[in-house]
Amino acid sequence: MGTKRWILFILMAALTSAIAGCNSGSTVNPQNPAPPPPAALTIAFQPLPPASVPVSSPTPITAVITNDSSNGGTGSGVDWNLTCASGNCGTILPEHSSSGQATTYTPPSALAGNVEIVNIVGFATADPTKNVLASINVTAYGSNLSGNYVFHAEGAEDTLPYQIAGVIVLDGNGNITGGEQTVNLLNQISGAFESHTDTIPAGSGSSYFLGPDGRGTITINLPGDAAIIQETFSFVFLSNSHALIAETPAPSTAAVNVPSASGTMDLQDSTLTSPLAGYAFVMNGSDFASGEPTSIGGILNIDSPNTISGTGSVVDQNLAGFASENQPSSGTVTNPDNFGAVTFNLNVPAFPSTTAFSVEGYAVDATHIRLIENDNGGLGAVAGLALSQGSATGTFLDDSAFSGTYVFGVLGIDPASGLPATFTSAGVVSPDGAGNLTNGFTDTIFQAFISPTTGLPVQISETFAGTYNVSATGTGRVHSVFNGFSSPNEGFDPQYFFYLAGNGNPALVLAFGNAGLSNYPLIGSGIAYPQSASLTFSGNYGLSYTQQNGTEYDGTAQMNVTPPSLSGFADVGINVDQSFSGNFSSSSCSTTAVGCFSGSFSTGSGSAFQGSNNNIPNVSFTADFYMIDQTQGFFVENDLTQQSLPQVSFGYFATSVLPSAPSPAGALLKRRRR
Repeated sequence: MGTKRWILFILMAALTSAIAGCNSGSTVNPQNPAPPPPAALTIAFQPLPPASVPVSSPTPITAVITNDSSNGGTGSGVDWNLTCASGNCGTILPEHSSSGQATTYTPPSALAGNVEIVNIVGFATADPTKNVLASINVTAYGSNLSGNYVFHAEGAEDTLPYQIAGVIVLDGNGNITGGEQTVNLLNQISGAFESHTDTIPAGSGSSYFLGPDGRGTITINLPGDAAIIQETFSFVFLSNSHALIAETPAPSTAAVNVPSASGTMDLQDSTLTSPLAGYAFVMNGSDFASGEPTSIGGILNIDSPNTISGTGSVVDQNLAGFASENQPSSGTVTNPDNFGAVTFNLNVPAFPSTTAFSVEGYAVDATHIRLIENDNGGLGAVAGLALSQGSATGTFLDDSAFSGTYVFGVLGIDPASGLPATFTSAGVVSPDGAGNLTNGFTDTIFQAFISPTTGLPVQISETFAGTYNVSATGTGRVHSVFNGFSSPNEGFDPQYFFYLAGNGNPALVLAFGNAGLSNYPLIGSGIAYPQSASLTFSGNYGLSYTQQNGTEYDGTAQMNVTPPSLSGFADVGINVDQSFSGNFSSSSCSTTAVGCFSGSFSTGSGSAFQGSNNNIPNVSFTADFYMIDQTQGFFVENDLTQQSLPQVSFGYFATSVLPSAPSPAGALLKRRRR
């Protein structure tokens, strides 16, 4: 009986199992499958960064992270990093951002050349192996300058004159691809004062940089000249064809002294021909034979190809305050080389120190030639400017050839100091066409000379009159005497020679204070521009300047004038981005002086107008601004008698148009994601 029940139980269990198999979906729990793997963390730019950005242009950069397990908590977001070849990559702030939150990349304000590739990397904080990279071209504004540019600068190397002039080829992309130059300098290796003429080779690594505010730098490498090796300049952009420059290299262990000089850079005309007809010229510097400062000026008449005859050619020399006036000259001039350079071989039989010397001329166009002596001897070391008289050659026959109102600027040497840039003079004067000078006003400063009548440093800021006569030979030589200065400057009657270029061009100026005839010996050269009738002082300007207080400092600056205030940034040597401010009066410097405004400069950060080794604690100074027209003028410091340590400053300013933004065309975006 037990056995039957057991068999019955087995049959019933089998039947139950069969029924359950037919209804498993409704009566039994199935086994759960394994959960799917979590989605991988990813990071991506949203939106993509730009292919290129200009220097100093803040740019938002955003990365988005998906599938971040930290869900926005601690350990989430993006960590940012920058890399570049130079190490001057700019900044990215904040260095950590949330997913989808923008950080800001600010490129560097200056580059060694015109383009820098900067790698921007975003790392996922939760998993740094997940990152995204963008390679951005940071571009400068070098495309605003392209072609052959004539440059020149004059200044000092310790107590000696320093002069440089030449041509550089700018490719529009930050590279200097060739050129040539002549420089007069103290050779730090040999200890001799020498003239060097060098070719600037292609592939030398010479370069230039231009920033968005119009300030830039130039670096010229001369691998073939052990005495120079490298030159560095600051510059301020005026337009695509004009810039103001200053050379003040950083001191190096290889150099005892470093030069400081200021000047111009101008786009060269590509259609230059051999000089012909009359040229007014002035040059300033040092005489080797006597070791004394000198300046010369006059008219050179190239009256047949390559020949300067004695007909219509005349030269004046100021040697240490003693004059050799109205001397005949002759010579030859070569045809232009590939860079527009010509060589003048001059002969002046009556000069006291030398009769023959050679001058290199770098032509800007048919009117302007930059001059620099290049003969390692001869007269010495002089440099300056020549202006073509063109069709006006020989037509200046009487006093009516010189009339109107002129603004003049003269820089030279106070013989009592012996240092360059220690005599400064700016002013306005009106020749009446009949031999009289009227409505004169000047700031004329001697840095070291003590007045024989007052026993005080000489600063003359006052009105004057005078007389003049135009040479009847038609050369354009004008002999003038400034007089009528009020007490206590009795006996100050300087002679200013004007050399006319005609055709609306400015006149060149040679300043004399004859040591044999005057109580105020002086040596200087400069330029006098016809003045416009309506004048205001407002807008954006570039300026170059020289400042002397026993050591010369030359620099460039960008300046904004919003009456009655002015402000800007100056660059002098290794002192860059030095802020300054100032103001000026809307009233004239004098009741007789048109377009002259009294003002002042003061510094913001550091010594805006002076080098890093300057020991004057207060670098603010007052100045008069002489407007030539709406676009340009001179300024001259006029506070000598208020200083404990004598300092003089002189500068030129001109309207500056900010450079056009660089084009992104051709910029390559190089991105990698990993």
